[in-house]
Amino acid sequence: MNGYINLYYYHETDSSLFHLQGIAEYHLLFNDPKEYFLNIFHSNYHDSYTRLFDTTDSFWNDLRSNLIAKLLSVFNIFSRCNYFINIIFYNFLVFFGSAGLYKIFTHIFPGKKNTLIICLFLLPSFVYSTSGIHKDGLIFLGLGIVCFNLNYILRNGVTAKRLLYISGGLVLIFLIRNFVFLMLIPALVAWILAEKRKYFFLQTFVITYFLFGILFFFTGFLHSKLNLPHYVSERQIEFVGISKSSGSAINVNPLFPNFRSFLNNTPQAINHSLMRPYITESSRLLIIPAALEILFYEILLLLFFLFRSKKSTDHAFLYFVFFFSLSMYLLIGYTIPILGAIVRYRSVYWPFFITPIACFIDWNVLLRKHIQK
Repeated sequence: MNGYINLYYYHETDSSLFHLQGIAEYHLLFNDPKEYFLNIFHSNYHDSYTRLFDTTDSFWNDLRSNLIAKLLSVFNIFSRCNYFINIIFYNFLVFFGSAGLYKIFTHIFPGKKNTLIICLFLLPSFVYSTSGIHKDGLIFLGLGIVCFNLNYILRNGVTAKRLLYISGGLVLIFLIRNFVFLMLIPALVAWILAEKRKYFFLQTFVITYFLFGILFFFTGFLHSKLNLPHYVSERQIEFVGISKSSGSAINVNPLFPNFRSFLNNTPQAINHSLMRPYITESSRLLIIPAALEILFYEILLLLFFLFRSKKSTDHAFLYFVFFFSLSMYLLIGYTIPILGAIVRYRSVYWPFFITPIACFIDWNVLLRKHIQK
């Protein structure tokens, strides 16, 4: 569905452009193999390989698209440049991200397999966003690889193979979206520390995030090019410029690179990333499903508070998924003023956020109350 809409409903979307770039790289592979293997390292900008966190006119920003084009060029060898066959290959890779998370959650919630299948494989916006050829699916694949193999190490000990897998997943995330990599680091550190301590999971995560938060706001004092609050502020400015040509733009408060501005913008960021679009603002056909999905998740959260299972388990990974997904929702809310983009960007993290909520609900008690009525 995603591929059909991107190919025939919208014009010049990233997905269709990736397809054309993949075809060009496919022909280059056979016509000029040397250029095919070397052009990914070329920088077309005067500042060469700097501007790591910039979103325009940067080698690193172009590299994200170039990597997907290279991947599609390999797919094209077998698909004969067929867009829809490439989507099948792409989804085969993304599937391993969900499978990795499923393996972890089945150990935490052994009696919730049906709920896990729904939450990790079938959430509407997640399926839609990751099924099309885009960066989102590869990010989720990388997250699944890192989580599954780190969980294995924490349970069974370090092996070279598992470290290699984790390194590969982290490199994939860094090259596709480096800001996700940065947001992942404190979550991984807190998870490792919490597992080592075995107790005080919440305190470990709070203290770790507090220390990383201080580091985040002091990076500008270490070096001007490491000023992370500045890059987040610049990212919002760039998205505001893009939103002027979008049909689903929303107003955002200006974000300045200081703690007070981030604190003041937090309520709006949470509202935008976790509650928009409202059901009352579904003026565009493709926004309606997103609004209904958010409404369903709000109902699910209410059921979590009303019918939480008394047999709730405590596990460091559950704190990891909560803190990591919430930090990503904050970043999305801080920087993106376009409803359509918000829906796509946040979809990757719904499986992390929704799965524990759904699994902690005592569905048997809920069903009995419904039958009694």
